[in-house]
Amino acid sequence: MYIFVKRVKSNGKIYYYLVIEEYDPITKKKKPLLHLSLKKILEAFKDELGDGKDFPWCGGWDSNPRRPTPTGLKPAPFGRARAPPLA
Repeated sequence: MYIFVKRVKSNGKIYYYLVIEEYDPITKKKKPLLHLSLKKILEAFKDELGDGKDFPWCGGWDSNPRRPTPTGLKPAPFGRARAPPLA
């Protein structure tokens, strides 16, 4: 089963759709199960979602504090062990 958001550009506007597809191994094709406009989904849940002010912003913190924050690129270990170049 594949679940993804499809972006469609039409007449200068961009539309987003929630798509759910199922792979049929016999025909070796994807069969669409659901194709809904995200705009209609958000309008349907507008009362439950409110204006977004009810949800506090997390401040950019990682939701899993046990996972270490990845660092940038590290130099190769052989680069530090080499002798300095001859002048």
